[in-house]
Formats: sequence, structure tokens, C-alpha cells
Amino acid sequence: MDKLWIATKKAGKKPSMAINRIRQLRLERGLSLTELAKKIGISESHLSRVEAGARGLHLSKMEALAGALGVPVTEILSVQSLSYMADLAPYIPPKGSAIEKALTSSTQEMFKVLSNVMSELGITEGDPIIADMDPKGLQKLELGQLVIAQIFTSNCPEGVLLLRQYIGPHLLITNSDDQNAMPIHRLRAKATVIGRVLL
Repeated sequence: MDKLWIATKKAGKKPSMAINRIRQLRLERGLSLTELAKKIGISESHLSRVEAGARGLHLSKMEALAGALGVPVTEILSVQSLSYMADLAPYIPPKGSAIEKALTSSTQEMFKVLSNVMSELGITEGDPIIADMDPKGLQKLELGQLVIAQIFTSNCPEGVLLLRQYIGPHLLITNSDDQNAMPIHRLRAKATVIGRVLL
């Protein structure tokens, strides 16, 4: 089953505000760890680790948590409190190389894949991909199209490049056997699709 990681700790940093929000909502409702854990069907220690940012939840448990607290999932997991790891890095092929010649138009760019978020589609860490960055092509996205999205958050003001699968009209998802991330709603998350993956 896919895991939805609601937060991770980084060395020397405090957990994100989303975690504190879960604890805050639980305390506002007068619920103990034991009571809330029982309502959502996980152990008290698991819930404690979720609140501490050391553990994730399956999507079904995240929905149960939101339901038990009487809030939408988006209130528990604010996009602004998420930390996104880059899935892609720009790659500039050597001048005159066969790779450079493979780029058939000025709107095509090459990227190196940095994660396994599309491993179910055969795209893994270290693979090169070519994307069409022409804004006109982005108006005709097809269901399941692989896209490059850029997202800016308070944790990532410079923006992060993400590799996602487009599920219209606004959803972007991962498709991995071990690294699935929470789906991104383009409008709510202020994520912009900037390219279509060609290969």
C-alpha cells in the first residue's frame, strides 16, 4: 500500500507545522493519544511518532485521522508546511554530442531523474528524460501524461522541480512501488506544470 508521509525530520530542524497542527487539533478536541489512535485504528505509539514527524500514514488512515478530528485532510497537512525533495535536476549535454543532437527543438530540455517517484512506469533514479517546455503544449495535457511541475513553498522559496503524472483537471500524482507522495492539487498547492515529458 502507498504511504503518505505527512512530514519528515531533517537533521537539526524541528518538525513541520503540519505535525504540530495534528497535535493542536487533538488537544483542542480534548482527545488523548490513546483515544485518537483508537478512533483511527492505529497504535498510540504510531500516532505519537506521526505527531513527532518520525512516521507516516497510509492514505486511508490520514482520511480517518481528518474525520476523527472533524477537519478536511488539507487542514492537517498544509502544503506550505511540506518539504519537497527535488525529483529532477536540469542536465546540459556536452556541445556537439549525440544527446545534444537528440534535442530536436529549442523548447526541449533534458533532466536527470533524482528519485524513484515514477518507478512503476520504468523511470528510476539516474535516468535522463527529455521534456517539451513549450507553454502551448501544456494546454493539451492528456490523462496520465508525465509532467514536470515546479512548486514554491515557504520551505522552498527557490522552487523545486517535481516529476509527476497528470490526472486532470488539477491533480498531480506519483507512481512508485516505494516512494509515493501525497497527491498535489495544482491550484491549492500553487504548483505550476512547466513541461511535458517526451521520453
